[in-house]
Amino acid sequence: MKVLFIFPPLTMEERYSKRVGSVGGYLAPLGLAYMASVLLREGHDVKITDAPALGFTNTDVLKEIGKWEPDFIGMTALTSMIQRVSELGRKIKEQHPDTVLGIGGPHATIMPRETLRDTKADFVIMGEGEITIPDALRNVRKSKKAGIIQGKPVEDLDSIPFPARDLLPMERYTALPNNYKRDPHTINMITSRGCPYQCTFCCKAIYGMRYRLRSVGNVMEEIRQVAEKYNAKEIAFWDDLFTMRRKWVMGLCDEILKEGLDIAWSCETRVNMVDREMLAKMKRAGCWNIFYGIEAGDQRLLDNIQKGTTLEQARKAVRITKQSGIEVRGSFMIALPGETPELARSTIRFAIELDPDYAQFTVTTPFPGTRLYNEASKWGRLSRRFNEYNEWNPVFVPRGYRDAEEVKEIHREAFRRFYMRPGYILKRISRTRSLSDFRRNLTGLKMIMGFR
Repeated sequence: MKVLFIFPPLTMEERYSKRVGSVGGYLAPLGLAYMASVLLREGHDVKITDAPALGFTNTDVLKEIGKWEPDFIGMTALTSMIQRVSELGRKIKEQHPDTVLGIGGPHATIMPRETLRDTKADFVIMGEGEITIPDALRNVRKSKKAGIIQGKPVEDLDSIPFPARDLLPMERYTALPNNYKRDPHTINMITSRGCPYQCTFCCKAIYGMRYRLRSVGNVMEEIRQVAEKYNAKEIAFWDDLFTMRRKWVMGLCDEILKEGLDIAWSCETRVNMVDREMLAKMKRAGCWNIFYGIEAGDQRLLDNIQKGTTLEQARKAVRITKQSGIEVRGSFMIALPGETPELARSTIRFAIELDPDYAQFTVTTPFPGTRLYNEASKWGRLSRRFNEYNEWNPVFVPRGYRDAEEVKEIHREAFRRFYMRPGYILKRISRTRSLSDFRRNLTGLKMIMGFR
């Protein structure tokens, strides 16, 4: 069967808001690449059209479909792009009524009936699709009946093949300016699925709460593959909880050091999941940057979102990470439940106190499927304009704020006060060692200026 997977069109402005614009970057859609690899193993003829990376509009995507005439089309649906997915899905079924159309992804998982109806798809897969999609293609092809299919979680992550990166325009993927050290064409990779924590702003619809982890050997094999095949100099581990299993992290670092792999890498984790010994080994194995979800500078705000961490844990994690020689990126949220402008300024002051190498300030976005989405009316006003659910537009306004414009003002203030400090600017200049560093700093400055 000829299979075409589509990551629907989404411009930089739509993804990051007009204030950030072209500064943003794109990384490979691993979900589609995993699905593609499974179907390739089943003997199907598979292609992937990553419309954002290629700069494609819906019209361009429809032209690609007309040229290749696939038997099955699969699309992913994020909340911010569901309107575009619906428009494209209806056009596909109008122009190619015999082509089977399936939709997956976070929004389709949370709102399957609405997605099925609005996109005119033949079926929607909820959750993980690698185990389910081969049978789904066979069954739907026979019956032609629309339906909602519950995907089966992958119990053994080593059992699925590596993402089919050779079907993607790898040369077009670039990380954000503060997300790479050696090469903007950073390879993204996932080593685990699931998260047992219950932060109210986080959606567990796809991977659930049960934590599953690939073996060290399996991850090492993929690292070798991307190093040899794509000349990867840098890897961004996308796991929400990269340091969840301390023994596993130490084992991976030991293998990287044993093989003498010259690879830079970064990861994401929580402030309560690091220690000095582990950080020291991570540094020796090539880790140069860790992204921590710090979120707020007031304990009441952290408790409101059930973050499960304390300000002191954040202070310690940032301090020992810096002391290990690893750069810190800190994530902070503006317009949290129960927040007022003054409490937001507590978060800004805390970010300045911690002084991470980079601070990311996003606007709280209660995505469908999160507890915060269901309880939004308890805390404030929530817009249902899904195309603005990108963490940069104030779709949620807590009662402590006058209106959405006041949220925007505080958001701008956060970037301005953190990045326009003379001490911070001098630090960045002093650490500029190469043309690549200069370009990163210049691109980052361009982004900050967009918030002034």
